[in-house]
Parts: sequence; C-alpha cells; structure tokens
Amino acid sequence: MNPLVSILIPTYNRPHYFELALQSAFNQTYDNIEIIVSDNSDNNQTQLVVQKYQEMPGGAKIKYFKNPQNLGPIANQQQCLNLANGEFINYLMDDDLFHLRKIEKMMAYLIQYPDVTMVTSQRRVINAAGRQLYVPPIGTFKQLYTKDTVVDGRVLTKRILEDRINYLGEPTTVLFRRKALTEPFGVLLGRQTYFAVDMASWLSLLSKGKGVYMVQPLSYLRYHTEQLSQHEMAKEVAMMDIETFKFFAVNQGYATPQQIKEFEKQQGKMKKSGNQKTNQQTLEQINQQLLQGGDKKTNQMSNQKSNQKSNQKSNQKPIQPFNAADLQKTINKLIKHTNAKKKG
Repeated sequence: MNPLVSILIPTYNRPHYFELALQSAFNQTYDNIEIIVSDNSDNNQTQLVVQKYQEMPGGAKIKYFKNPQNLGPIANQQQCLNLANGEFINYLMDDDLFHLRKIEKMMAYLIQYPDVTMVTSQRRVINAAGRQLYVPPIGTFKQLYTKDTVVDGRVLTKRILEDRINYLGEPTTVLFRRKALTEPFGVLLGRQTYFAVDMASWLSLLSKGKGVYMVQPLSYLRYHTEQLSQHEMAKEVAMMDIETFKFFAVNQGYATPQQIKEFEKQQGKMKKSGNQKTNQQTLEQINQQLLQGGDKKTNQMSNQKSNQKSNQKSNQKPIQPFNAADLQKTINKLIKHTNAKKKG
C-alpha cells in the first residue's frame, strides 16, 4: 500500500466553499488518504456537510473535529497537523481546490526521491464563482522552470529571500514530508510568523532537503473579498514577519547584517524615486481588479490594458466583511499564545 497522506482542512464559517474543497480532496485518485477537518465555525453547517460525505462509500477517511471555541487561523492549522496520522501532509484551505490527481502526481516524486522534502506546482486562480481568471506570470505566479525540476533547497531558498517572493505558493499548493518539518507550522527557527506562515514552513523544509517544482497546475487558489489576505490590515500583519525572515537569512548564511542594511537602503531609494513599479505592486493592482470584476468573462482581462489609466481612478477597495478590530483581536490572541509558550 502507498504511504498515508493527510489532507488538512482548517475551516471557519464557509460551508459552501468548504464543500467544494472537501469534494476535491474526497475524489483524489491517490488510494491512501485521510482528510482531517478542524472546524472553528460558530454553527453546525460545516458539520452537516461532513456528515453527508462520511455516509458515502469511502467516507471513513474523513475525520471531523469541532473546536469548542474559535482557535484562530494559525492555531487551527497547527491543530490539524497535530491530529494527522500521515507520513505526508498537504493542507487544503477551505476556499481552494485540488486538481483530481494532485496527490498522486506529487507523491510520485516524494516516493522516488527520499531527499526531497516538499513538492510544489504552478497553480491557477479562480473567482468566487469558481471561474478561472487570468493572472500574468509575474511575482508569486512566475513560472520558475519549463519542466518538472528537482532543485537544491538552498538554491530555491536563496531565490525566495533575494526576490522576497513566495514562488512556492500557498498552503494548498505544497505536499511535504512530515518528518522534515521539525517545528510547528508557521514557526521558523523558533519564531512564530503571522502572515507568511506558509513561506516560513517552506523555508524550514528546504533547509532539510530538496524541493520539486512541477509545471502542471495542480491546485486552484480562490480570490474573494472574505480572505484575510485581502483585509486592509494585511500589510501591517505582514510587517510583523520581516524580522523573522531577516534573522533566518543571517542565521543560515544567506546574507550578513550589513548586506541586509545595504539592500534595505537601496529599496528605500527606489520607493522615494517612485519611478519603478514592483511585481508585487502590479499583482496587488491585478488582485483588486479580479475581486471587483471577477464575475465578468475571463477574456475581458485582455481589454483592460487600453482602459487601465481610466479604470485605476474609479477602482475602489472591496468591502470588508469583517472589521479590523476582530482581526486585531485574533492577532493579539496569537501573539499572547505564542509568547506564553516561549515562557513555558
């Protein structure tokens, strides 16, 4: 029998999206999986969805856990990992989707190469309705290789740190070898991250071995206004992680403190000049367009170049379905919980 793969779905009050995600995990062609659902919801709608699938043939592979209180997103991700029995792990965010053969295709590399700690692939973007959207191949969506490639962990890490871009994708994208992740998910050299949780663990895994980059898109990232990453406070939360990644770069020999200072100095000059648009800024602009016009046909994206200047003036931020105070409470709770662990 093939090694057990645990698919981890942390979820919170998204029964419709969750069911679509669960279907994509339930129907995987790989023959030995378990699906761990850790539910932060304040109602039983997700539980009812799970029960429906547990009653189907093969439903025993779904294991459901209802949290007595909302643990927050980071703690819930870790709880999923604690509950898993698999030798290999793949998170599935409750609004994303797997390709039908994702686990099968990625496991072929992990079985063939014992020194590979993680496998990633290109991914596609879908909107709230599940329609595929065009996103140019830049920034985090840049295609790194033209064919499936086994890459030295330090080579990949160096590129990620130098470009400050997570080329490896979100939690949904990566399948990894559990024993290679020696710290909790989102912890890097003993330091908790709060925004780039996935990237922290990818760097940790790459410090233990090689990675595989697959060119076929094997997951689907959903863009919609309810994502924490779309919140107006997201950038402030992301700033909390910068020192952790600087510490990692110095500790692992990718840069000296002086090199980091020089790099930041150059970045400051570029910002002041205001003449260069970064890949990240371009992606942020595209992201806003996707969120605002996601229900239009995908081919309309090609017409946006000619109207870009006029559209930018009229673009508005998507309405946030939850307030900043709620997010800040979650952040404070996570910080307090992490600090308490450190003291203990």
